Amino acid sequence: MAVYYFFSGFDKDKGFSPEIGQSLRECITARKSLLFIASSPSAHEKTDFYINITINLFRNIGVEFENYDVLDDRKPKTEYAELLKNACAVFLCGGTTLLQIDFLRKNDLIPLLKQSGGVIMGVSAGAINMAVTSFYSADKDHGQTHTYEGIGLADISVEPHFSIENTVLLEKELLPFSEKTDIYAMCDGSAIKVCDGKREYFGDIYLISKGNVKQL
Repeated sequence: MAVYYFFSGFDKDKGFSPEIGQSLRECITARKSLLFIASSPSAHEKTDFYINITINLFRNIGVEFENYDVLDDRKPKTEYAELLKNACAVFLCGGTTLLQIDFLRKNDLIPLLKQSGGVIMGVSAGAINMAVTSFYSADKDHGQTHTYEGIGLADISVEPHFSIENTVLLEKELLPFSEKTDIYAMCDGSAIKVCDGKREYFGDIYLISKGNVKQL
C-alpha cells in the first residue's frame, strides 16, 4: 500500500520532529534504495547539496538506505523508468515547481509514480506537485495565481512555507482562491501523511476553505 508524505521544509539543524521521525521509521520498512527526483534536472550542484542535507535528516532519525540515487539529466532517459520501478522510496525535491512537473510529464514518469506501491515523499515544490490539483501562488514567482494538474497522488493542494503572519498572501491569494479549491497551508517543520485515503497531520497546518482559516 502506497504512503505519501507532504513536507513544507525542515531546518537542517532541527530536522524532523520526533512525531514525524517516528512515523517515517514505522512506514519506511523497505530501505534498499531511495530515489531523489530533482526539481531542476540540470542544476546538479544545487540538487546534490540539498540531497546531502536530506540524507542527513533521515540518518538522524535512524532511517538509512543501502543505495541513494538521483533522477535528473545526468542519467540517460532510457534509465528513468527502471530507476523508478526499482526504488523502495521516492523523494521529490524542492526547488523549481513548474520545471519539475514539466520534466515528469515530458518523460512519462507520472503514471509510474502513481503505480508505485512504496513511500513517496515531496518537499516544497515536490509536495505541491504531488497533488491532484496543484496550487501555485503568485507569491512564488511574482506571476499569477493558478492551479494545474499535478501528479495526482492525493487530493490535497498545499501551500508550503506558510506563515499566518503573511497577511498579504493570505488575503490576496489564499482566501479568494479557497472559494473553489481547499488549500492546506503548511508551516515549515510540518507534514501531511496520506495512506489508504486517511490523513494525518504533524506540526502547524492550516486548512483554508471557502474563505475560512482553520488550524488543524
